[in-house]
Amino acid sequence: MYKPSKLFLAVCLALPVFLQAQISDEDIYEANRLKKVFPDDRVAATMVQEEFTFDRGKNEDKLPVVTATRNVSINFLALRERAGIQYYDFYNSFTRITSFKQLEKMKGMFGVKKNYNVGYAIDRSASSSEIFSDDSRVKYFNIGFSGYGDATRVETEKKYLDSKYLTGVYFHSFFPIKEKTVLFKVPDWMQVEFREFNFDGYKIVKQKTQEKGVTVYSFKIQNLAAMKSESRGIGTAYMYPHIMVVMKSFSYDGNTVKGFGDVADLYSWYNFLYKKCVNKPDELKAKVTELTKGKSTDIDKAKAIFYWVQDNIRYIAFEDGLAGFIPATAQDVFKAKYGDCKGMANLMTEMLKLAGLEAYMTWIGTRHLPYDYTLPSLAVDNHCISTVVIGGKEYYLDGTENYIPFGEYAWRIQGKEVLIGKGDKYEVKKIPVTDKEKNKILTQTTFQLKDNVLKGHVKATLTGEQRTNFHQFYHDLPNDDKKKLIQRFLEFGNKNLVVTNVKTSDLNNREIPVVVEGDIDLSNYVITEDKEIYLGIDFYPEDLRGLQPDKDRQQDYALHSSYVAQDETELVLPVGYTIVSLPGPITEKAADYEITGVYEQKGNKVTFKKILSFNSGRIRKADFENWKAFTKKLQDFNSNLILIKKP
Repeated sequence: MYKPSKLFLAVCLALPVFLQAQISDEDIYEANRLKKVFPDDRVAATMVQEEFTFDRGKNEDKLPVVTATRNVSINFLALRERAGIQYYDFYNSFTRITSFKQLEKMKGMFGVKKNYNVGYAIDRSASSSEIFSDDSRVKYFNIGFSGYGDATRVETEKKYLDSKYLTGVYFHSFFPIKEKTVLFKVPDWMQVEFREFNFDGYKIVKQKTQEKGVTVYSFKIQNLAAMKSESRGIGTAYMYPHIMVVMKSFSYDGNTVKGFGDVADLYSWYNFLYKKCVNKPDELKAKVTELTKGKSTDIDKAKAIFYWVQDNIRYIAFEDGLAGFIPATAQDVFKAKYGDCKGMANLMTEMLKLAGLEAYMTWIGTRHLPYDYTLPSLAVDNHCISTVVIGGKEYYLDGTENYIPFGEYAWRIQGKEVLIGKGDKYEVKKIPVTDKEKNKILTQTTFQLKDNVLKGHVKATLTGEQRTNFHQFYHDLPNDDKKKLIQRFLEFGNKNLVVTNVKTSDLNNREIPVVVEGDIDLSNYVITEDKEIYLGIDFYPEDLRGLQPDKDRQQDYALHSSYVAQDETELVLPVGYTIVSLPGPITEKAADYEITGVYEQKGNKVTFKKILSFNSGRIRKADFENWKAFTKKLQDFNSNLILIKKP
């Protein structure tokens, strides 16, 4: 066995001493300055440079494309004694990470400072969900720092095999940045457009310079806070400044090759990929015949197919190279009983056609994205549905939205443009927005006060998006948990409320309103003092408790939809009891939300009506202070008590 010499061991033991990290006075000074700018962060980047260069190549179909190379250099600085950061980057079938280095400045044996590559990057799949399978992978370093002011450097290179898949370039990152520069070096043979989003409110210095055969576009920005992952966030594309790269055309072997100049070019690419999907409709014919048997109208036929896909095809998102853009064949989805949105839309479209209906594959971007088809980019679309035309009217069918009725549309696609594929032609339409009144929670309650006991009956009716959300949550639960959900639903988060004799509407029928009702006992909420009785018949909405922003909140709140919560309550008093005082009314209104509430007395009855409306499905960051004041007033109003005097 080989035995190392004493001299070799001595040198190895000495290396950590000779090659030790150097924390300079300049780094300490910079850490002190940045700690004031980013007081809550442990690590900051003092400099980030992101550079894009372009070349020509061919894709797997041997078609000419523009390739892109992205080089990133980052200098990190520790703002705490004990600090660390995980630096990562993603890649997939359209990209390759060709270099991924962490460099530390060390002092060598002769006192010369050099950059040394340290450690090895971890490389693994980035997909872990049971309902999402894709080809994305992640490389990352777990970087530790030796002390306050310690510095390290990361240098990476990533290649885009086709610049169609180079879409958005963001300035912010998951760590704070002192200064960032983004460079695009565009050769003369390429025509590109840079669309700017969310630049307002940021000081971004732009420059355009010429080099030999290349135009250099430079964007520089300073003092960027770290991006945060926030619950009920509206999405990064709405709020953070970014550049969308639109490769319009380029020359190749003396010819001009189209990129994405407009929506027609975008559809042409989608259609090219869609034609790679070879459907065999005959394998679906028996099932379509079975589903449409006895259906006399086209609406009934479309419903039967739509509901069957919802109920029998499991949604599993799938992205693997071009397979992430080419729909799975209708027959494969039919046999496997699962598919992604493209596969489910393809299956439904083919089944509708077999039923003799006019149906088309349709591309769409959900509300998570702020773009429309004036931006010709793959970033515009993240979803696929089917369009069926009946009686000259388009109906948009999303098979991934379980329990949604025919003719209704999920909030996440309402108001969004759709790209309807009609062979070599296409149409751009817009999905209608449902009035908030159709997304309603109507709660009707009657109470009777007798011998200090407050009992009654409550009935909650859910329509529109409220009904669909209930179905989707309810039907995913085990049976025992379903019973608990129904019970909790009528308790409205109030521990003083006891519910019995609960019953519901037919929860297997997605087309009717969801109705949950039962007998309630609110006696624990009654306060008596001799002949005076204090009681409350109003509650603070439980779902608003999670919508209280702290000072560091970066994003708007995105609600499940616009909606109305309407309460109608009646309190019946015994003969001889008198009302001493009722809470005053409330009327508060903002652009995105409003509340009205009023108590009235008629004989021995007190009626209470409250309407809380969310008009846009959003609570905006710019309005947070007003929102906090609004919820405080609402809370105070909800806690008001009625004063009653016994005879």
